[in-house]
Amino acid sequence: MTSSTSSGADLLTAPSDWLAEQPGLSNRLVFRHALARLADQDERVVLLEADLAGGGDPYAARHPERFLNLGICEAAMLDIASGMAATGHVVFAHTFAPFGAMRACEQVRLGLAYARANVKLVCDYGGLSGAFFGPTHHAIEDLAILRSMPNMTVVSPADGLETIQATRAVLELEGPVYLRLGRNRVTRLDVARPAFALGRAMCLREGGDVGIIAHGEVGVSVALDVAARLETQGVCARVVNLHTLKPFDEEALLETAERTRLLVTVEEHSILGGLGGAVCESVASHGLGRRVVRAGIQDRYDSTAGTHESLLRRHGLEAGALVETILGALPRPRLAALAPARRG
Repeated sequence: MTSSTSSGADLLTAPSDWLAEQPGLSNRLVFRHALARLADQDERVVLLEADLAGGGDPYAARHPERFLNLGICEAAMLDIASGMAATGHVVFAHTFAPFGAMRACEQVRLGLAYARANVKLVCDYGGLSGAFFGPTHHAIEDLAILRSMPNMTVVSPADGLETIQATRAVLELEGPVYLRLGRNRVTRLDVARPAFALGRAMCLREGGDVGIIAHGEVGVSVALDVAARLETQGVCARVVNLHTLKPFDEEALLETAERTRLLVTVEEHSILGGLGGAVCESVASHGLGRRVVRAGIQDRYDSTAGTHESLLRRHGLEAGALVETILGALPRPRLAALAPARRG
């Protein structure tokens, strides 16, 4: 087993300290650092990738004998991953989200989900983070596709700390997983949070007017910003980080619906079929009688050249626009209840 000592705090025993020493890392690199150290402890771990590493990659440097760069061939990579999993390996397969979830969709469906293979599909470029590469590199449908597959666990961490925790958790989970990352450098959100557990949403902020449910690097950051801005308008927002889209935490949704007057979902994914779809399904099936505002990628492909941030603004995924939407959607108290009683 290959092992080495890292300088500073170890990212598995003290991830917050380690992240503080590594400012500006993308979640993609945080994942690879975490997996490299987890592989120190578990010789079953193998990393396959579709030409993403480049020079100085932390996992490849630490475990070259358990690292295979297979080139740009996602379908073949997942076939190989499924076969290796059948021999007892825990296989992490790393590529871009549009290619892992869609180009290789049949292999994910049959080789991973149907076969219950112990393969963890880890994908970057979630949502619009591919930016100027255009719709071929945007992943706005991936969650809708993969959460509909039986046996598949779907996880979307909010920052580097949660990426480390999720990587450890999915290693310990038997079966296929989709771990969705972006390209942002959200090393650590400045917010207190409960312990991470797959399938258990976490409340990051309490409030009784609006329930904002979010996932991912963009979704949770925007949700927290929106909640802070709403507070200046006298509106209290409860923010829930629903990092595991499948299995879906029904209990957290029911509690949020009971405590608030409006539900809002925030995600860097199509408004169809992702978190917004999952929340609407649950609200309808439980007869909760709550309006749901879905903030996300509108139902269109975006071929506009521009930065990631400019594309998010075009789809209303920024705090200022979302605050206005929420204020306009909040149920108003009945005027009759507020007006003084009229004398006969």
